[in-house]
Amino acid sequence: MQIRNANEADLGTIRNLLNANDLPVEDVSTTLIKGFLVAEDASGTVVGSGGLEQIGSSVLLRSLALAPEWRGTGVARKLVELLEDNARSLGQQDVWLLTTTAERFFERAGYERVNRDEVSSDVRLCTQFAVLCPSTALCMRKRLLPRSSPTVVEPPVSS
Repeated sequence: MQIRNANEADLGTIRNLLNANDLPVEDVSTTLIKGFLVAEDASGTVVGSGGLEQIGSSVLLRSLALAPEWRGTGVARKLVELLEDNARSLGQQDVWLLTTTAERFFERAGYERVNRDEVSSDVRLCTQFAVLCPSTALCMRKRLLPRSSPTVVEPPVSS
C-alpha cells in the first residue's frame, strides 16, 4: 500500500471512487484535488482517496472514500492521519467535515459531533456545506493536537 499526493491524472479515478461511494463529485476538480491524497495497491491502482479543502482560515476534510474490498484494512485511518498532519502543517487547529454514513469511523478517529452553527461562516457558505451535502449530514470537528514530527506527505509513503 502506498499513499501519495493526488495529481491531475488521478481526477477521473477519484471521481469514479466518489461516485461508487455515493459522495458528491460536482465540485471535485483539478484545483480541489491539490489537497488530496490517494492510496494505491501494489499494482498502482487507486483504491482510496481523501482531501483537505482550505476555506478561508478553516479546513474541511472531504471525499474520504475506499474501494469496498479495502474497507476495514486501516487504509482510511491512515489517510485521515496523514490529512490531519497536512492540516497541522497549514497551521490548522481544527478539521471540519460532513458525513451521512461514517459517524462512528470519525468518532473513533477523535472527531466530535457539533452543530453546524459552530462552523465559521466561510465554511457554512462553501459549496460542500451549502449545496452538495444534505442538511441531514452530521457536522463533525476534531481539534488537532500538535505533533512533534509531522509526517506531511511529499513523495510516496509506503505503509
